[in-house]
Amino acid sequence: MNKKKFVLFDIDFTLFDTRTFKNSQLTRYTVYVEVMSVLEKLSKIAELGIFSKGESEFQKTKLAKTGMEKFFKDKNIHIFIDKDVNLINVLGKYRDSGIFIVDDRLEILYSAKKHMEQVFTIWVKRGWYAENQKPISGFTSDAEVENLSEVVRIVQSN
Repeated sequence: MNKKKFVLFDIDFTLFDTRTFKNSQLTRYTVYVEVMSVLEKLSKIAELGIFSKGESEFQKTKLAKTGMEKFFKDKNIHIFIDKDVNLINVLGKYRDSGIFIVDDRLEILYSAKKHMEQVFTIWVKRGWYAENQKPISGFTSDAEVENLSEVVRIVQSN
C-alpha cells in the first residue's frame, strides 16, 4: 500500500533567503529562486507542511509576504521556539504518512531519525548552519541537496 506523502519544511535557509533578508536590514522578504516552482510541483504529489523554529507570527509573515502560504494549510504549520522539544509530537501527527523532513540543521534531521526511523531526512546544505555543521557521528541524512530542485525527484521516488 502506498502511504500518503507528507513533506515538512524548515523556513530559514531552506525556503526563505535569510541572508538576503538580514543584509536588507530585514526589509526584503524573498525565497530562493527554485522554491515556488518546487512547492508547486510537490503540492501535486504530497501534502506540504512547515516545521520551523522562531516566533510564530514573524515566521508566518515570511510565508505571507513571499506568497508561500498558499501551499500550506494552517493545521500543517508548526512553528516553535524550541523545535527539538516538539519534534516527537509533530512527527506523530503524520506517522501514518510517508514523512519527509527538509532542514538545513543536521541535528534536527538526526533527532527526527532517532525518534522515527522511517522518516526520510533531506539536508539542505546552504546557509549559516549548514556551512558550519560538524558531522554527527553515526548519522548521515538520507539525501543532501544544495537547493530544493532535487526534492521533487526524491519525494517521487521514495
